[in-house]
Amino acid sequence: MSPIKAALFWTLTSVFCVDAIFAKDVGNEDVLFPPTLQPSDSGLPVGHLLPLGYQREPEGPVKEYTQPLAPTEFWEQHARDPYTPLVYRQAIAKAPAVTNWQSDEYIREKYGDLDVLIEKKIEDRMNPVRLRMPLSEFLDNYHHKQWYVVSLLPDPMRAEMQVPRSLLCGNFKDSILESNLWLSSGGTRSVLHYDADHNLHCLISGRKDFIMIPNKYGDKLDLADNQKAGSGFTHMNVDKVDLVKNPEVSEVPWTWATLHPGDCIFIPSRYFHQVRSYGRSVAATIMWDPFPKFNDSDCATRDIDKYTALSDVRLQWTYKKGDKVIDMGYMNVEMMRNIFLQMMEDEEIDKFTPETLSLLYAHNMLDEEEDEELGEEDMEHVRIVFSYMDKDKKGYVTAEELRGLDMETLKLVARGVESAHGPVGEDTGPRDEL
Repeated sequence: MSPIKAALFWTLTSVFCVDAIFAKDVGNEDVLFPPTLQPSDSGLPVGHLLPLGYQREPEGPVKEYTQPLAPTEFWEQHARDPYTPLVYRQAIAKAPAVTNWQSDEYIREKYGDLDVLIEKKIEDRMNPVRLRMPLSEFLDNYHHKQWYVVSLLPDPMRAEMQVPRSLLCGNFKDSILESNLWLSSGGTRSVLHYDADHNLHCLISGRKDFIMIPNKYGDKLDLADNQKAGSGFTHMNVDKVDLVKNPEVSEVPWTWATLHPGDCIFIPSRYFHQVRSYGRSVAATIMWDPFPKFNDSDCATRDIDKYTALSDVRLQWTYKKGDKVIDMGYMNVEMMRNIFLQMMEDEEIDKFTPETLSLLYAHNMLDEEEDEELGEEDMEHVRIVFSYMDKDKKGYVTAEELRGLDMETLKLVARGVESAHGPVGEDTGPRDEL
């Protein structure tokens, strides 16, 4: 057989193998993980056109703990730059959700009237399609349609979700941005991506496998050009990695983890990860933005070992029934407030004006340099956003007024000066799009 015919034969064989792997794996919770490398006699690279993970042996599993670390230990060992992922076994085992959310009937009866955002099971960040619908409608259809809930965890559901002790004091407790709900019938596979925020991803039902890669290897992973706001993804087809097109993938070290109900994984900010699920799976995540220093001043007085529901801590971005928009992926509004105050101090000004706000808008929304002037249309938008803060219509706000702005006002401003990193749902849209 000629070299060309041999290469073609082994390429087609790889395609059939990977299709067989996924046809077998979609609903099978007994799939072996991590992958076992398969020798290549074809002259093609090991793992060519096979799923991510078949190109190189893993460095080992993600570090595991049998109980969550205290906040200071979590900070020192994992959540402080350089970040290191971890797995907590049975960190939310006492959460009612781990028992109650095994049943679609329970979720439908108690929470079916709440809206969620829906995506396609197989993620496509270049052509995203997201719809909003009642949770009951999703549950009636998701076993025979390619639907996947990726949404803010509705406020009433937070009462059944537990917060692990690692987040119950200091900056962690004060910096939680949002919690997300993930629900599918299985067979989901994310792209290889990273997010701006730290993420504690806790599994409630089913099984999930994770491949974890440090951000410093991004130049070997065929990154998409449209990275924004600290998040990004690769163009690579993680189901069939083309090692002719992306040969450096074989050089990238990776670690792995498998979660079962009650387990949580810490996915650090900007850490590449790819996620796979098998069979029905339900998960909830807790997101917070990184901070450079840890303030543990209240840790000595807080009982971090007391059971704490997610409804007992403050989140900045939430959804309750009747909200017009389901927001995901926005900035820390308290940090935004501090940025405004720092801008006033740096510029030695006592009045915060639309012109001052335009500097942040240009940087976040337009990727412009701070000294570049905005067009009139953009400035009109900035003036509208500024009017949310300028309640007395003076044309400026003082530092004292900035410090006194309430959370809802700050959220209005945040929506105007930054685009969301994740999906935002308002209209229900036609169902055939999914």
